[in-house]
Amino acid sequence: MRKVSIILIATLCAAGVAFAKLGDVAGSFPIPGGNQAGLGISDNYLYVCNYSASRISLVHPTTGSIYRSFTAAGGTRTRGLAFQYSTILWQNKAYTSPYMIYRTNYLTGSIYNSYALPTGITHGSAPLATGDGGRGTSYIILSSYGATSTVYYMTTTGSIVRSHNANTYLYEIAYDWRNKLVWGGMNDGWVYGFTTTGSRVTSFRKPTGNVYGITYYGEYLWVGGVTGYIYRQHCPNNLGVTPTSMGKIKGMFR
Repeated sequence: MRKVSIILIATLCAAGVAFAKLGDVAGSFPIPGGNQAGLGISDNYLYVCNYSASRISLVHPTTGSIYRSFTAAGGTRTRGLAFQYSTILWQNKAYTSPYMIYRTNYLTGSIYNSYALPTGITHGSAPLATGDGGRGTSYIILSSYGATSTVYYMTTTGSIVRSHNANTYLYEIAYDWRNKLVWGGMNDGWVYGFTTTGSRVTSFRKPTGNVYGITYYGEYLWVGGVTGYIYRQHCPNNLGVTPTSMGKIKGMFR
């Protein structure tokens, strides 16, 4: 039986990611341009909004190397970003009227359409998608950061169809289509995961002082503060399977 145990453990070790817990840091790099508010991601690029410079940079998702950049649609008021497969980048403009979300070209930032945001503090956005890189986007999720943080669901033609409270402050949000969770946070030391009806499911400690940018791709979350670093953190497919279950498996073969 010891041989069986060794083979099982070796197989699980080969999988690698099986041992990664929710929130474990897989890598990090300095925020391009020094500060940011808003992250989005495609199959090829991590989109980083440097609001003080009114620029959106397309960077390598693991090294942070900048490929190109363009002017943010909402200038210094640009915040949340959401990538919709395959060529659309949504950009929020908060704080200064008119409060808008722009549907733009993913490489140049050229504006195709714009729609009114529900409030002036609608900071975050994410695609409600059925695959990585915004595949199967049916709605754009929007978050405002009041005390209860209202979360809105907007069609890709600009109509708000429903909303709910997240009951926590949210600067930015991401949608994890594998676990069907919305992720977000603010500055209390945690990233929260909740359902699309607002029920909180799980959370993990974040290495940033706040969450001014968060996005999801390939079982990872990218989380960044206003300044400092952007962190790539594990977000396992099945959040019900944790490293504590490994001890139970090994115990069966003793």
